[in-house]
Amino acid sequence: MSAEIHVRVRYYNVLRDAAQRGEETFAVAAGMTLRGLLRDVVARARPRVGEVLLLRTGEISPYTRFFWNGAVVGEADLDRTLQEGDEVHIFPAIAGG
Repeated sequence: MSAEIHVRVRYYNVLRDAAQRGEETFAVAAGMTLRGLLRDVVARARPRVGEVLLLRTGEISPYTRFFWNGAVVGEADLDRTLQEGDEVHIFPAIAGG
């Protein structure tokens, strides 16, 4: 039996609309990375989130910004392992002038 951890995900801007909620907590397998969590979010009945979060190739959009426990997330951080109680904030890019 594998252990689970709980990670809170908060959505902003158009992602809030796509997810139909501002936040949710996911129970995921211990050892999961941030990249894995983001793919899991889309796979768990949040396909509209994927339309905003992922490119057509399935890669994470470079126009999306992430904060993990209050710190800005870079590309290298996507493969770090999540811990119990972590919090991820997802901000999609918005256009304007």
